[in-house]
Amino acid sequence: MTLRLSTPAAEGVYQGSKYLKFQVLCDGEELAALFQSLGPFWIYPLTGLVDGTPIDPETFLKEYTSWIDGLKEGRVPTDGALRRLLACAFTAEVEALWKQEVPGNRYLIKIGRPVVQVQSHFFTYSPIDEVFRPMAMGAGSIFWGLQFSFPQIYQDAKTMELREIDESLNGELFQKIRQWVRDMTRATPFVVGGKRTNVPIRLGKNCFSWIHNHPQTKEQKIEVYAG
Repeated sequence: MTLRLSTPAAEGVYQGSKYLKFQVLCDGEELAALFQSLGPFWIYPLTGLVDGTPIDPETFLKEYTSWIDGLKEGRVPTDGALRRLLACAFTAEVEALWKQEVPGNRYLIKIGRPVVQVQSHFFTYSPIDEVFRPMAMGAGSIFWGLQFSFPQIYQDAKTMELREIDESLNGELFQKIRQWVRDMTRATPFVVGGKRTNVPIRLGKNCFSWIHNHPQTKEQKIEVYAG
């Protein structure tokens, strides 16, 4: 699906706030079930210079599944692999995005209206205050699937008017993701030093049988209670 070509002067600056966020480590089968439940949607990269075409959902699914297959065997996805899907927009409304041309027939993908933003997710654990922190990068960060986020309020890029999310197609898209999170995943029961803590960071139900192979949690002596 072709995005409209435009400029910042014509489009204005989009801003969203009060994001609802789900951080989820699931397997390829569970992500495929999500994609099947969403109905028609498109995936566009939000980082780097691109050709302006969407990422095929099957390509996204294949790439993500390769990350998880590696984790099952004790391998963490490489930076190069993660960078290919570092940040994307899931949208049921193509007109919610636009593209800005840059020299060399390449484009930047820009947000015009709310979309579901999807990012590679990492968390950290601090043994000092015993806190798990989602979307934290740096030394000791642990790869943990994807983060899905969607704003509850946004500023109209052209009128600057603040608006609450109505029953848009992308609002419905996020609600389907929300339902999938409830049905297919659980809050993760981490165990550190014998102490169990249920953390809002989610784990797919299929993952409990092999999550002990995760090399980064093993290195930091973080376990997942599988009972």
